[in-house]
Amino acid sequence: MRFFSFPSKILLLTLVLMAILLLLVTSMSLQRLNDSFATQQQLKQQQVEQHFQQYQQLLSAQQQAWFESFAELTQLQQQQGFTAFVQQLQQQYDSFSLYLKIEDLWFFSSTSQVAFASSAFPAELQELVLQTQQQQRALARIFCVEHCSNVVSIPLADADGNIAVLLASQTLADVVLALGQAMQSEIAIIRQQPAGISLLSATAQLPAIKLEQLMSDRIVQAAPQGDYFIYQFPLAEQGEQSYRLILLENIRQYQQANRQFQWQLAALASLCFLLFALLTFWLTRRLSRRLLQVSKALPLLAENKFRLFRDALPVSSPLLTDEVDKLSAVSQTLSRTLEKLQDEIQTQTRELENMAMFDLLTGLANRNMLQYHLKKQIAALSDEGSWLGLLFLDLDQFKRVNDIRGHEQGDQLLIEAARRLRAALQKTDLICRFGGDEFVIVTEVSAPAELEALALRLIEVFRQPMRLEQEEYQLNVSIGISCTRNPALKTDDLVRQADLAMYQAKARGGSALHFYSQQMFDAFQNRLALEADLKQALLQGQFDLHLQPQIRFSDRRLTGLEALLRWQSPSRGMVPPDEFISVLEYAQLMIPVGYWVIEQSCQILANLQQQGLADLRLAINLSTAQLNDPELPAFLDKMLKLYPQAAGSLEFELTESLLASNIPDTIASMQQLKARGFRLAIDDFGTGYSSLSYLRQMPVDIIKIDKSFVFGMLDNQADFDIITSTIAMVRKLGLEVVAEGVETQAQAKTLQQHACDIGQGYLFSRPIPSNELVSRIQAGLDESGRWR
Repeated sequence: MRFFSFPSKILLLTLVLMAILLLLVTSMSLQRLNDSFATQQQLKQQQVEQHFQQYQQLLSAQQQAWFESFAELTQLQQQQGFTAFVQQLQQQYDSFSLYLKIEDLWFFSSTSQVAFASSAFPAELQELVLQTQQQQRALARIFCVEHCSNVVSIPLADADGNIAVLLASQTLADVVLALGQAMQSEIAIIRQQPAGISLLSATAQLPAIKLEQLMSDRIVQAAPQGDYFIYQFPLAEQGEQSYRLILLENIRQYQQANRQFQWQLAALASLCFLLFALLTFWLTRRLSRRLLQVSKALPLLAENKFRLFRDALPVSSPLLTDEVDKLSAVSQTLSRTLEKLQDEIQTQTRELENMAMFDLLTGLANRNMLQYHLKKQIAALSDEGSWLGLLFLDLDQFKRVNDIRGHEQGDQLLIEAARRLRAALQKTDLICRFGGDEFVIVTEVSAPAELEALALRLIEVFRQPMRLEQEEYQLNVSIGISCTRNPALKTDDLVRQADLAMYQAKARGGSALHFYSQQMFDAFQNRLALEADLKQALLQGQFDLHLQPQIRFSDRRLTGLEALLRWQSPSRGMVPPDEFISVLEYAQLMIPVGYWVIEQSCQILANLQQQGLADLRLAINLSTAQLNDPELPAFLDKMLKLYPQAAGSLEFELTESLLASNIPDTIASMQQLKARGFRLAIDDFGTGYSSLSYLRQMPVDIIKIDKSFVFGMLDNQADFDIITSTIAMVRKLGLEVVAEGVETQAQAKTLQQHACDIGQGYLFSRPIPSNELVSRIQAGLDESGRWR
């Protein structure tokens, strides 16, 4: 679509309106001129009629005066009859014709008989004679035959009072000539009859005009003589014949002046239109140019070129301030506001980018930056170039410190860890906080051996204790290492490889490093397959409980059983607990499996009580996830409604490592269990870090010594001292002691000598399948109820 600017539209509209206005004014002026001319011609028509009537009346008055004077000179009023007067009239007729320009004379006696006639008397004048005799006053009329004359009828009386009538006819030529001279116009007399129009008389200068045009009351174009305007009025109506006086006024000069005035008016209107157009064009051109200048500058705002935008705006005029100046001033303000807003947005964007790409706590890069950095560096790899190495670090025992000392103290430790990493690494290395207490380091090396040296240096850096608020924290690191030269490797795969290697380092006790290998990947794949099989085992009911007896050393009585989870897989066979328990916890399947174990244990207790074994306790291992599950209290209440006897006979075993994390919450959960009548035991005692003060606060009933200490108690003095000191300490707290892993009589005798209460192990019995439990227990008891 063609561009048509707004000022151009204003200009066009203004010019159209101006043209219409000028046209209307010109038309009205011309119409006023024509109206003035018409009015003038009407006045001229009236003047012509008045002048003719005046000339006719003057002529009639002259004739009347002449003949009345003649009658007095002839002493008509003293004569008897009119004979003498007629004779005098005949004698003077030639004088009348010569000097008074009388055409015809007719004298009628009192008896209406023609006494004298210079020519034949027209019958049309008979009525005039009668009217004169009746009215006895002079009358006049115009009579036309071949020309028009003014006929005056004068009554005359003799001595006897008889009335005679004298008619005198005088041509109108002198009247026409005098009227033409007075009006400065050409005169003509025409006759109109059914046969046509004929010219009776006219002035010598009368132009050659058709007779039909003389009867029209309009302007006649009679070139080359000029333009004329016709004035006419009737002279006489005689039968079917009509006689009219025509006056032709030469209006050529008027028309020339009129045309000149019209041209002057048109020129003036055109000049006004042109000047107005130029003025309007100048004003709108300036407005249009300035508006276009603003429109051309506006795209600079979209490009954030605010200074160039302000420079491109039109300069304000000090004299002719208009809307564009207002727009320019507002645009200046808008650009400055947008520039300020843009600066704020850029600042906030940088802050958001920092938040998106960097860790707010430590200031290190985060996962987003790690992904971005790895994509670029992996894409630049080649088979002959440098190795891209990734170290995955995890702080050992950080969660324990975080739970005990609080998150604020834990955050300070993470900040210190970040500081140590910065100090130990080069500026070209990327340090990333991956999450929690996990850090990732990305570096380029010429050989993988350099990664091992770097990891060992970092391990040594973190072996130095961290001091915060006059307290020392020993937080070692476990490091997993992966490296590649493959540009097609995915970033997630490289990170996952180092993550797997880190877990292998943790499995070795922490403060160690481990390189990723294909065997680790295969183990990971096997773990995924094992996790899938465990989900199917839970759905298909492939789990079973085996129960291991617990024997009191003092009288070899059977005091309880420990429920141990077993998995009989259709494809894998009997899978050892050490292979699938950790996978259950990792796959978050321990909670549903734990609920199944509790329900099965309640059923086993009910079955034992039905078989007369009501005094036995049944111990169940309770995982960390299950203890913290908010649904546990409701589930236990449901089980107690179904199995009321389970409250005093069911015992929950909690590992010492579980108790060491988040101790206040753990104690609260233990108290809820204790309030429902369940017994509580600490399993694997001696392998964790529980302090004696917390142990005194925990509502536990039994302490179980880990089998690792029992295995070496006879060969290792340290293990022996741990067991004996643990037994002494626990008994002083008023708790029972259970030793796990008892396999020899020497172990049992030593434990009994140091006042250990209960033993559990292969010496007494292997774990018994649940479907064989009753029969095996009955077979294991002698007649006195002692365990064989």
